[in-house]
Amino acid sequence: MKHFTMFLGAVAMLFVFASMSTAGESGEAVFKKLACGSCHKMEKSSPINPSVAEIAKAYSGKKEQMVEYLNGNSAPIVKPEKESIMKGILRKTQALSDEDREALAGYLLAE
Repeated sequence: MKHFTMFLGAVAMLFVFASMSTAGESGEAVFKKLACGSCHKMEKSSPINPSVAEIAKAYSGKKEQMVEYLNGNSAPIVKPEKESIMKGILRKTQALSDEDREALAGYLLAE
């Protein structure tokens, strides 16, 4: 019985450490993991994709609105005519934890 209890304790610790390693990533890590930079360059916008700088300028002081957009609950304020392009990508940001979505918004706003 003592060995079984120790085994359960070890398994519980593994689950705790595993969840800690995936939750709460930095905004930059989330940006890279989702490959946002393949379309959104830091400074240079394209006719289709706004740059991170353009996004940051448009959402300055509106972090919660950006988080709502990343969660699929708000319309974009940057290039709204291109919204259909981002719809598929937003599934990835909607699947993020609230903490990671906040971190991504903070990174995009250079907070």
